[in-house]
Amino acid sequence: MDPKGGNGEQSLSGDPKRPETPPQILQYLDYREYLRDYYAQRKSVEGDFSQRTFAKEAGLPPSCSSLLPAIIKGRRQLSQNLRIKFGKAMKLGEREYRYFDLLVQFNQAKGMTEKNHFFAQLTKFRSSRAQIVGETQYRFFSKWYYSAVWNYFGIDQKQRHPAAIAANILPPITPTQAEEAIKLLLELGLIKKTASGYAVAERHIYTEKNVQAMAARQHIQELGGMAMQVFQTLPAEQRQYNALMFSISKDGFQSIKDRIRSFQEELREIIDRDSKEDRVYTLTMQLFPNSKAPE
Repeated sequence: MDPKGGNGEQSLSGDPKRPETPPQILQYLDYREYLRDYYAQRKSVEGDFSQRTFAKEAGLPPSCSSLLPAIIKGRRQLSQNLRIKFGKAMKLGEREYRYFDLLVQFNQAKGMTEKNHFFAQLTKFRSSRAQIVGETQYRFFSKWYYSAVWNYFGIDQKQRHPAAIAANILPPITPTQAEEAIKLLLELGLIKKTASGYAVAERHIYTEKNVQAMAARQHIQELGGMAMQVFQTLPAEQRQYNALMFSISKDGFQSIKDRIRSFQEELREIIDRDSKEDRVYTLTMQLFPNSKAPE
């Protein structure tokens, strides 16, 4: 609650300085963030604008004035009927409303199949945030060999022939797949052409929070299939597989997660410092429960 606010309304913004132009829905991947910024912008321009005003513009009774902060804070979902009313209150055009409607369904979807479906629909909106993110992140993680080829160019910058590149990747890929990877990496700006071949232009790729789960699921599935191939074809001295099943407390579980994160940071430092790369490797770590949590 806002201790200084009138009408008992909750504060929906921690930033008193807001642009005078309304936020653009196509630049968002979280509808709650959009609603928060929309309200804050209206409030900064129209001093008497309130949650009660918004409820009235949405065709809702005054008793529903607390609905907006409840939705923004994730305590309530936005039903189809409310999406229509909110779209009307925010004066969204037909195209903007269609994006808003899909964005709500994407954010509220519970299953990954549903999320993938709605995200694919969002990427069809030209110049939208979803399209940009989809191009730069979701596609990259959709095939394991995109990352393998990307890392390969950190070793060999003098090779430009897809067939020769494919011959150096494990498990084996086709020249067509190598060519496909090169094309994508160039589009994403992760590699660049040189006089003799290709060189890595960007060493790290960061995943937007809103698509992390989708990208991670797809990437893990790809890596899982690749790992089985490698396990069956590579001799033991060229691979390392470990599995450990155990019971532990909630605090112990958190400590293990923290240690894994710390270990990953140490690995990144080793990788960044190393200047004599001669091979591409993959390391995967998974930690998940095998029993239900106590009630």
